[in-house]
Amino acid sequence: MNKADRAAVTAIALSWALFAIYYLTVGTLESPWFAAFGIAYMWIPGLTALWLARREGVRLPVWGRPDRWWLAAWLLPLLLTAGAVVVSLPLGEYVGLSGIKQLMGGAAGELAGLPDWALWLSLALQILFAGVTINALAALGEELMWRGYLWERTRELGFWPASLQIGVVWGVWHAPLVYFLGYNYPQHRFWGVIFMVIFTTLLTPWLLYLRERSGTLLAPAIFHGTLNASAGLSIYVFAEPNRLLVGLTGLGGFVTLALANLYLRRLVPPDAGGAG
Repeated sequence: MNKADRAAVTAIALSWALFAIYYLTVGTLESPWFAAFGIAYMWIPGLTALWLARREGVRLPVWGRPDRWWLAAWLLPLLLTAGAVVVSLPLGEYVGLSGIKQLMGGAAGELAGLPDWALWLSLALQILFAGVTINALAALGEELMWRGYLWERTRELGFWPASLQIGVVWGVWHAPLVYFLGYNYPQHRFWGVIFMVIFTTLLTPWLLYLRERSGTLLAPAIFHGTLNASAGLSIYVFAEPNRLLVGLTGLGGFVTLALANLYLRRLVPPDAGGAG
């Protein structure tokens, strides 16, 4: 077992151990403790990466000077979310803002008087704010491992093979959340595990590309955090959505991400060792 494999096994084992404690004591997505658990779960890979990097002398470039790649990381999730909605239109009943207002419940009454464009703008600004603040901080825990330590240990494989390996490991790490709690796929828990692995595998090349082009792990953390904030929007604009079909984490999103990766393949040829 090489160092990348040992790191992945360690991060997954520690994360799953924490999940077992949460599941046996609380065991629901609806618990007020889930947010704190989720942040802790996301930071176990990060703390593992920091420990291994310090012990082995691996550099994890967390900080850097903001540049256009940070901006791309911040805005690209909104573009991918919009693309997933468009691709999902034949796969579900689009209801737009009515679905969002229903999800918002009582808060929707305060916004009912706003024109549609103003409500869409409000949602976009909330997503962008969350993506670059609390969500980015939580996502950094994952990025330290997946696009940090693991990328440094698999870089020699080449950009695309390393993306595949990291994406699969990242998806498997989510497995207990999906299967036991119904995270992202509440009605399709078995297939949800498989779909989550496909989703993370399709998403990883762009995260790695942003990490390389920006020279810092904050850029993929911002992308990751903003995507976490926007993904639900691509689902709840559909009535009674089938999570395997519509939205960014369903078939519509997979097609969108596959097309984005075809474009990325032009920027990073298959024989490239990195994204620089």
